Amino acid sequence: MDKTQREDHLKRGSNVTPYEALLAGSISGGVSRAITAPLDTIKIRLQLQQHTFKHRITVPTIVKNLLKEEGIIALWKGNVPAEILYIIYGGVQFTSYSILSKSLSRLEDDYKLKLSSASHSLLVGLGAGFASTIITYPFDLLRTRLVANKKKNLLSMTKVFRGIIKNDGFKGMFVGVRPAMFSVALNTGLMFWSYELARDFSTNYKHIPFVEGLCGFIAGATSKGITFPLDTLRKRCQMYSVVHGTQCPNSIHLFFNILKREGIFGLYKGYGVSILKTAPTSAISLLMYEYAIRWIKRGQL
Repeated sequence: MDKTQREDHLKRGSNVTPYEALLAGSISGGVSRAITAPLDTIKIRLQLQQHTFKHRITVPTIVKNLLKEEGIIALWKGNVPAEILYIIYGGVQFTSYSILSKSLSRLEDDYKLKLSSASHSLLVGLGAGFASTIITYPFDLLRTRLVANKKKNLLSMTKVFRGIIKNDGFKGMFVGVRPAMFSVALNTGLMFWSYELARDFSTNYKHIPFVEGLCGFIAGATSKGITFPLDTLRKRCQMYSVVHGTQCPNSIHLFFNILKREGIFGLYKGYGVSILKTAPTSAISLLMYEYAIRWIKRGQL
């Protein structure tokens, strides 16, 4: 594999235009979602359990019940808004990353700052995560509501959307957005940070196959391991009005309610399957982004 093929297009100073990042990011998001959708469904079902850790339902039981009562198609419940979410999210995430990276590089030059490559990626990733969350959050909410449906018949995305607007107004599309912004921004920043650390380390080993995917796997596992409790809070907020019939309390109140009723492990329900889902998703996403950029630059897209 030659030097051009192994170029890190997320590294500070990389020459990627916003258009290239938008197209490559959208491809990356769509492909990674299509492959990992069933794992996401299982993860969300685990997170929405409100039993204590001792009485939790295991992954095999969830899968068995889901297949028996709802059919195999249930593994792809919510996939339409999720595909839209991932395509838009991937496009916005990598486009904003490209724009913010160039802006931060200019600031570093103007003010004689000397950030490491990983620190640069952490700050840019935080901004990219914030931007992509704000723009795509309504699709994330719809995806959670559709996946949470345990009836055999699939819900209509437009029907769920109209129901939210009717009952909660437009602000209902953004319930839980504050913990989501914090969670996703932090997760994205940590993902890009750990990806750059892994890529820098990999330069010592010149012939690692699919190095982008391997480093992406490490980045996804690292970032999700740190931020998972915030993701659980986001899912609980999104379903609170459906389960309890009232508006979701603030995130801090919900956090302590989970601790009181379910213990610390209540914040980590679905953690194992989440790592199994998040790490491959990050690996596929970053690998596809790098390869899509190369294809675009060669004029093949």
